[in-house]
Amino acid sequence: EFALYIYCYTYFNIKFLVCHFSTFKQCEEWLKRLNRAIAHPARLEELFALAYHAWCLGGNTDDEEQHLHLCRPGDHVRHRLEVEVKRMGFDMQNAWRVSDINSNYKLCSSYPQKLLVPVWITDKELESVASFRSWKRIPVVVYRHQRNGAVIARCSQPEISWWGWRNTEDEYLVTSIAKACQLDAGPRACRTRGDGPDSSDSDFEYYPNCEVMFMGMANIHSIRNSFQSLRAVCSQIPDPGNWLSALESTRWLQHLSVMLKAASLVCSAVEREGRPVLVHCSDGWDRTPQIVALAKILLDPFYRTIEVNVKKNHHLVN
Repeated sequence: EFALYIYCYTYFNIKFLVCHFSTFKQCEEWLKRLNRAIAHPARLEELFALAYHAWCLGGNTDDEEQHLHLCRPGDHVRHRLEVEVKRMGFDMQNAWRVSDINSNYKLCSSYPQKLLVPVWITDKELESVASFRSWKRIPVVVYRHQRNGAVIARCSQPEISWWGWRNTEDEYLVTSIAKACQLDAGPRACRTRGDGPDSSDSDFEYYPNCEVMFMGMANIHSIRNSFQSLRAVCSQIPDPGNWLSALESTRWLQHLSVMLKAASLVCSAVEREGRPVLVHCSDGWDRTPQIVALAKILLDPFYRTIEVNVKKNHHLVN
C-alpha cells in the first residue's frame, strides 16, 4: 500500500491528510494531478479572475444571472452590520439609521452597501455629500463605544480646492454625527469639542466644536518604497554589525510608530474623553482604514477574539 501525505493550512493550524493507494502508479498519478492544480499559471489569461471576466463578457442572460448569483454577498456578510449594530448598542429609533443608498454600490463602489448615518440625514443629503468628498467616500459610522456612546467615523477629504468651496450638507452631516452621539450616549455621556474644560481652543471653520489633528503619516508611495527597502534588507545575508542601522534606514519602524500613535489618539479621544472621532486621509483609503481598524482592535476585546478572526479569514478565503 502507498500513501500520499498532503499538508494543509487551516486558519491557525497546519494539518495533513493521508491518501492511501493500492499501487505506486495511482499514487504518482494523483501527485501529478495535485501539482498541476496548484502550479502557477503559465499565462495571465489562465488566472481565474481573467478567465471568469472573459466568460462574463461573452455570456448570455443566463450567464449574467449566474454572475450576479456568484458575486452576491453571503448571509454572513449581509447580516454582519445588523449583528454589529445590535452588539454595540446603537439606538436605531432616535439616533441612527441604516441607509440603502449604496445598494449595488451605486453611490460608492468601495463602500459597503449599507451605511450607518444619523437618523435625520436623508439619502438626498448623502448624495450631495458624496459629490463633495473624494471618491464619494462620505462620512459614515463604523464603531460605537458601548459605555459612553462615542463613535468612530471614516471618510475621504472634502474637495475644498483653492477656492475654499463649501457644502452645507457635508457640514450638517459631520455635526449631526456628534449630535447623534449625544442622543445615543450611554451611562457616561458623549461630548463634543466645546462641551468640556478645553472649550477655549478655537473651532475648525465651518465645522463647529471640531478639532483637527494632523498625524503626519506618509502617503502610499512612501510606504511602498519603505516596504521595498525592508524586503531588500530582510532578503540579504544579515550583517550583525550593520543590520539594525540598515533596518532603521528603511523607516519602516518609524511608519509603524506613527500609525500606532494615530490609533492611540483615536482610542484616547473615544475611551477617555468620550468624544466622537472622524478619521480621513486624502482619499479615505489605506491610512484611514488602517487607523480605524487598529483603533477598534485596541478599544474592543471582541475584535481580538478567535471567533472574529476565524470569520474574517473565512470571508477572505471565500
